[in-house]
Amino acid sequence: MAYEGMIAESLSIRGHNDEMISAYSARPTGPGPFPGVVLIHHLPGWGEFYREMTRKFAHHGYAAISHNLYHRAMRRTLPPKRGRRAASPTIR
Repeated sequence: MAYEGMIAESLSIRGHNDEMISAYSARPTGPGPFPGVVLIHHLPGWGEFYREMTRKFAHHGYAAISHNLYHRAMRRTLPPKRGRRAASPTIR
């Protein structure tokens, strides 16, 4: 079954030590209940593909969330200058 209506939004969730972490959530409209799924991104990181996949799961009847695992690492990275690529976060 496909759900045409959905609610999708960027949000912040509490992580380790109550630190706020960015995430993207989508779920079908309607009374539910809906099964849930958590999307875990791969290296090099969180991006538009995972927001699209989160919406796709909602379209198929799931409450889905994708959180940014590199939130802390990206916060310390300066924005790229024109013509230069951003540094990839280091995994420790």
